[in-house]
Amino acid sequence: MRHDSRYDDLDTLDHYELEHKSQDIRGRPLVSPEGKKFGIIKDLLVDRDHNRVTAIRLDDGRVCAVEPLVIHDNSVVYGEEAVAHAKTGGSAVSEEVVPVVEEQVAIGKRVADHGKDITVTSRVVTDRVSEDVHLRDETVSVDKRPVNRAVTGEEADALLKGKTVSMTERDEEVVVGKKAVVTDEVVVKKTVDDKVERVDETVRRTEVDVDRDGKHRR
Repeated sequence: MRHDSRYDDLDTLDHYELEHKSQDIRGRPLVSPEGKKFGIIKDLLVDRDHNRVTAIRLDDGRVCAVEPLVIHDNSVVYGEEAVAHAKTGGSAVSEEVVPVVEEQVAIGKRVADHGKDITVTSRVVTDRVSEDVHLRDETVSVDKRPVNRAVTGEEADALLKGKTVSMTERDEEVVVGKKAVVTDEVVVKKTVDDKVERVDETVRRTEVDVDRDGKHRR
């Protein structure tokens, strides 16, 4: 079975219709007389002259002529005529596929936590501060001292009127005030460095060996 560009898909032809609904075998499995499933019939293919449906296409893209097909209600059988059809130049439906597999390496990146958490916490501590302060202390004293001095009459009159003297003692007291001053700053930051790390990995793949007439080929 092979891909063939000599056909048109029935769905693309607006003017073409099947004579009977039973001829629409799309969606049915194509099987061998022994019941081996080849695939699901996906498309009906019409020849270039648009005269009739001459082939079908399976869901895997393979194309098969309709001549060797026997239509049943629940399936389509690729019958005994398929052998003769293949001998006259057609392609047989039955085939075995040997996949060629190759592993591919996908390399990516992810963020990993290495368990190193750095936490910075501020707390309040109390320190004792001592400083000497010089204070002034005033003291009023009253003393009497002997004086032997003659005064005039006018001075006597003034002195004999009486006199009052007042003095106030003043002392200095310690006044304590506090203010907050930022003396240092603790900066917490992260730096990023790029590095190149080589990754070595082993991948597997399959190779197909073909043995024809004792000649070994790959």
